[in-house]
Amino acid sequence: MGAERSQTCLQTSKKNPAKVPKRIHKAEREKLKREHLNELFLELAGALELTEQNSGKASVLGETTRFVKDMIDQIKSLKKENAALLTETQYVTVERNELQDETCNLQKQISELKNIIKDRSVQTNLDLNAPAIESQEPQLPTYFPEEVMRLPAGDPVLNRVFVIPACQVHTQPDSGMGNKPISNVSKPNPRYPTSCDSWPFQLLGKPS
Repeated sequence: MGAERSQTCLQTSKKNPAKVPKRIHKAEREKLKREHLNELFLELAGALELTEQNSGKASVLGETTRFVKDMIDQIKSLKKENAALLTETQYVTVERNELQDETCNLQKQISELKNIIKDRSVQTNLDLNAPAIESQEPQLPTYFPEEVMRLPAGDPVLNRVFVIPACQVHTQPDSGMGNKPISNVSKPNPRYPTSCDSWPFQLLGKPS
């Protein structure tokens, strides 16, 4: 019986010469894993810029943990700064909008003031180009002392009545009175003789 089993095993081994035992295959896989991990640790130590003395796996893991903690703290601080910058950006945006509104209002006021100044300048030019209106003062009559109102010739017996102006204007060139305004004295009306002013004919006809 034992001889038969050995013969069957030799026959199967001859039929599958490429078949590897399970133990050998597992050892090879463990070896490949270790080699791959060693390569990763070497790359990590190179990224952390560690020296050869601290290139052990424990030191590499410690430095990696410390580096990750520092990066997490830096990320948190950057998030806070980002939130503060966002708030400041919103505040600046609101101020910019307010300044734009104020600028628009100022531009409107400036345009309105320019229009007012333009209208006033045009009106001033029109007033300057218009002819000056001369003041028409009423011309008052001048009286001279030679003007004497005489009565019309009538009966020689009647007494003559003369009317002399009450105010005489002295026109002397050197007296300095030429600049005085003309007197507004109205011209007196002539007085004609009436029946009361004449002597009765009976008295005149009697002999003395």
